Amino acid sequence: MPKLIVTGFSPLESLVREVFEEREKNFKGVVIQKIESEDILKNPSYITNDDVLICGQTIFKVFKKLKVRGQMVPVRVQINDFIQALTIAKQFGNEVNIINYNKKFLLEDTDKLESVFNLKINQYVYENLENAKKLIEELERKGQSIVIGSGLITSLAKKRGMHGILWYGKESIRQSVNIAFNILQSRIEELKNFKQEEYILKKFNDGVVTISETGRISNINQKALQLLNLEDYKSPQGTHIVHLFKKGELTEILLSKKEIKDKIVTHQNKMLFLTTFPIIVNNRFNGTVAILSDVDELQRNENKIRKTMYSKKMTATYHFDLIIGESERIKKTISKAKRFARTDSNILILGETGTGKELFAQSIHNESKRAPQPFIAVNCAAVPENLLESEFFGYIEGAFTGAKKGGKPGYFEQAHNGTVFLDEIGEIPLSLQAKLLRVLQENVVMRVGSSSTIPVNVRVISATNVDLIEKVKKGEFRKDLYYRIAVLNLFLPALRNRLDDLGRLVKFFTSRNYPEFVDNIDEALDEMVNLLSTHRWHGNIRELENTLERMFAYLESPSKATKSEILKNLEEAIEENSLLLVDDETNDKSFQSVIKETEIKQIKEVLKETNGNKQEAAKILGMSRSTLWRKLKELEVN
Repeated sequence: MPKLIVTGFSPLESLVREVFEEREKNFKGVVIQKIESEDILKNPSYITNDDVLICGQTIFKVFKKLKVRGQMVPVRVQINDFIQALTIAKQFGNEVNIINYNKKFLLEDTDKLESVFNLKINQYVYENLENAKKLIEELERKGQSIVIGSGLITSLAKKRGMHGILWYGKESIRQSVNIAFNILQSRIEELKNFKQEEYILKKFNDGVVTISETGRISNINQKALQLLNLEDYKSPQGTHIVHLFKKGELTEILLSKKEIKDKIVTHQNKMLFLTTFPIIVNNRFNGTVAILSDVDELQRNENKIRKTMYSKKMTATYHFDLIIGESERIKKTISKAKRFARTDSNILILGETGTGKELFAQSIHNESKRAPQPFIAVNCAAVPENLLESEFFGYIEGAFTGAKKGGKPGYFEQAHNGTVFLDEIGEIPLSLQAKLLRVLQENVVMRVGSSSTIPVNVRVISATNVDLIEKVKKGEFRKDLYYRIAVLNLFLPALRNRLDDLGRLVKFFTSRNYPEFVDNIDEALDEMVNLLSTHRWHGNIRELENTLERMFAYLESPSKATKSEILKNLEEAIEENSLLLVDDETNDKSFQSVIKETEIKQIKEVLKETNGNKQEAAKILGMSRSTLWRKLKELEVN
């Protein structure tokens, strides 16, 4: 998304925001960001081609020499604005200090202005932020109290208790903002059109061909090349249809100026499902868009869809060998998870957002003796509260208005002999927790509206990224339910604690989603890993994938993706993450320390409940007495 960037301290930024709000009502989603000129000078590449930069006239010239990207809109000091600034300054005293960047603001007529305003005018220049600070401090020591200049200068002056008077007027700002607004509008429209075209040509599952009014191919995506057997053709763009295909039904349809829907044609022993749309601009035919599909593939996909509708919730597709990583942290976690898979105990998976909790849950299921049986994944936060009980435990016919004829089995019935994965279990309301506890204790469910029970044999794997012990203390989560679901605890490492895996993850993501860039990424991999290692990765693997996705979106083609281009776009994608995320106190702790604190809390709570009886505590915690002794020693619990 293009950004409106303002260089300058708060007075300038505040004026820009005030003027921009007048037009922002009809222009939602614009990011207004303040960046100091010093930071841009240090890192000019931060400004993207789509950004619009509002800045002072002098720094505009510096940026231009540096070839800073984006569209720059300089705010020019108008004579009326400057006269107004002098008029305001006169109200505070008879001596004013004009401070400008790099060169004096007034090169002539200073004597005339001093005479007209009965003011003594001093002029100063600064080269950088540190220089500006020292200059303001020196003026303060000399007893000076009035300063005229840019947003930076007036902001520094006000911090020292001086009168800082901005020399930009509201009309000047309005003019610059209007220009910036119009540029942003055109930028966003261009970006939207580009993304739409990219989506159609690169992401669309069907083949797409655009043909000019003269019958030549304008654009063609990879799928269409495959369907039309043109993959070995060096450059179909610009080639006339009749030079690519034999005369027949396919060429007649592609060259037709009429809309043709759902036509099945044969091309080189392949049956294609074809639809064309004429492009009409100003009532004139301007070419054709053709959408192609493989009939056999459509039939296979239809069968898959039908099968998925009934079995998607019933299967686990991930295995441990699909978990990417060779770091000690991830290897130990996988090893522990495999040991857990050999048991039939309930498991609680703890980990930050994006660490792969469902991936581990499915892998544990597929490694266990329950692998041939159903795997039901439930996002507890996504099920509406009024439907939770009927979805979890099912209902009988006539249980409520709208109930299906014959009733419906719930998640636990569907998962009989298999596994139920309860993601975000901390979001389950207390009203349902008691009923869930009964299922785990007695291995029976009672459908809504029924008075009889149904036996079930289900292993429960739960997951959360919140502190359930804390929720127990606050009365938001049942203690007895916690001990039932957390017989075994599996802690997933955050990405920042397994940075050794960054290279493998980057290569895996590239080969899976952008195989054409594999060679480019191999060449730049070491530098990419160094760059990626500096980020905290609050969103973990999911955030890494999103970052790489943005990076690839910026790259035009493998032939143009030089190492420097890849690193520049990767850095930009990472910086966008940093702008969106805000650290909190928990992010400053290592994930391992949070794990340790959670285990300590859990053990101390149980020991307190059993009055220090370790044998009874071990029983409640679902572990042997020797395991508890080892934990007490490891965690240094007294």
